[in-house]
Amino acid sequence: MPEFWYTKTTMDKLNPDYIRFEHFSPLHLFVTTVFFAIIIGAMVFYRKLDEKGRQKFLYIMSALLIADELWKHILSAATGQWEWEFIPLHLCSINIFVCVINSFRRDKLTSEILYALCVPGALLALLMPTWTNLPYWNFMSLHSNSVHVLLLMYPLLLLAGGFKPDFRRLPKVLAIVLCECVPVFFLNKILDTNFFFLNGTAGNPVLKILASIFGKDFYFIGFIPLLAVVWFFMYFPWYLAEKKRKKISA
Repeated sequence: MPEFWYTKTTMDKLNPDYIRFEHFSPLHLFVTTVFFAIIIGAMVFYRKLDEKGRQKFLYIMSALLIADELWKHILSAATGQWEWEFIPLHLCSINIFVCVINSFRRDKLTSEILYALCVPGALLALLMPTWTNLPYWNFMSLHSNSVHVLLLMYPLLLLAGGFKPDFRRLPKVLAIVLCECVPVFFLNKILDTNFFFLNGTAGNPVLKILASIFGKDFYFIGFIPLLAVVWFFMYFPWYLAEKKRKKISA
């Protein structure tokens, strides 16, 4: 079977120590720069649309996300490589459905979830991908890159359309995540999967740092302080902007 059809698991079995591209190598930086240029271009285009045009654009984004996810399942099953790990229960995969819901409702809570969780998650995946043993011209590599580009793009489009994040909604976002973690934790034990990265660092450099601090069995404890730091940098500018706006209008 040609390399184009290999999944990460298949490649790991055939070449366990093989690395196709390094993080922040010239190739990785070039591809990531192209991705960011596409996202910025989409934001500029979306900003110029009227409300009806924006709604259609979000519908198209949702359709592309669903199609991207189905593509992974169909091709992996057709090549006899489907595995439980492909169930859409990873944080980014769940956000695909949050995007779909948001495209129909455009409510503040789903928008907040996408900004607070989808932006850092998708950005981390693109900057420090865990599929470095696959060539870029490979169906799983294409899927992993394209789905994270779309997941990063969607909430940034909402920002371009005028959505303003509010840190006061974060307790609800955190409560939702914690509620999701409980069944996922036990499902990981049953299926030997690693949804939400609760069952191993999966080669992620950031998670490896947490493992070196908290230990390989308790690295997930570091998620909370790490998320707090990330959210501080994501929300503090919006807090300052709101404070300045209130001061001017007073």
